[in-house]
Amino acid sequence: MRFRFALLIVGLLTLSVLAPIGAAAKRGAGEVRVPTLPAELRRSRSLGFAWRGKLSRGVRLKPNDNLRYVTEYEPLDHFYGAWQLVQLLERSAQRVAIRMPGARLSVGELSGRSGGNLPGHASHESGRDVDVGFYMLDARGRPYDAYAYANFDDRGRGINPNVGLSFDVKRNWELISRLVTDGDARVQYVFVAQGLRWMLLEEGKRSGAMQAVIDRAARVMVPPRERHPHGNHFHVRVYCGPHERPNCTDQGPIWPWYPGSAPLTN
Repeated sequence: MRFRFALLIVGLLTLSVLAPIGAAAKRGAGEVRVPTLPAELRRSRSLGFAWRGKLSRGVRLKPNDNLRYVTEYEPLDHFYGAWQLVQLLERSAQRVAIRMPGARLSVGELSGRSGGNLPGHASHESGRDVDVGFYMLDARGRPYDAYAYANFDDRGRGINPNVGLSFDVKRNWELISRLVTDGDARVQYVFVAQGLRWMLLEEGKRSGAMQAVIDRAARVMVPPRERHPHGNHFHVRVYCGPHERPNCTDQGPIWPWYPGSAPLTN
C-alpha cells in the first residue's frame, strides 16, 4: 500500500510541472503561479484597435525584484495596460528569474493611463502592446541594466556606443518561450530584428525546447514592416481577451491559440 501511495505522489508531482501549449507544454522546475487579479482589476478593457483605441481602467505595471522600468522612460509613466498583459509580464519576469537568477526584465512603455495616442509610437493605444528591453550582458558576462535600450547587430554584439555589451540569448530565449506558452494572455506578435530572431530560434533548438514551442515562437517573432528594425527591444502584442470583445478589435493573423471564438474576418 505504501508503495502504491508513493507512486501516486510521484505521478501528481510529475503532472504539476506541465503547462498548456495547445493541449500541454513543459513547465520549468520551481516555477510558481501568480494569483489571478481581483475582479475589480479584471474590469480593465482594451477598446478598439491596438493602433486606434483607448484603455478603460488600465492596470499599472509595478516594478519588483524581477522587473524594472527602463530608466529613460520612467518619468513618462506610460506603464498602464490591460490586466492580461500586465500579468503576462509579471509571470514571465518571475519565471525567467527562477530559471536564470541574477537579471531583471526591463520594461519600456505600455500605454497611457487611458490609452489613446502615445508619442513616438504607431500603436500602444489600447493597453495590448509593450516594449521590452533585451536581457543583456556586460563585457564580463554579467547581467547589465541599461539606462536606455541598447542596439545589437545580427550577431548579438553591441553597436556603438554600446560596444562591450552582448545580447543575452539564453535569458531572451527563456523570456520568449514563456511569453508564447502562457495559458492566459495569448501573444499575437513579438516584433524583433531578423538576425536576433534567428539567434533566438537557434538557442531554442540548442536548449532542447519542445518543437511546438519553437514553432510557435517562429510564427510570432517577425521583423517589423515599419522603419524601426527593433534591434534594441522586443515589441509584444497580445490579443483582445474574450471579456473585452466586441469592443476590442483584433486584426489578423489569427493563430490557432487565439482565445475564444475567432473573428469572422481578419
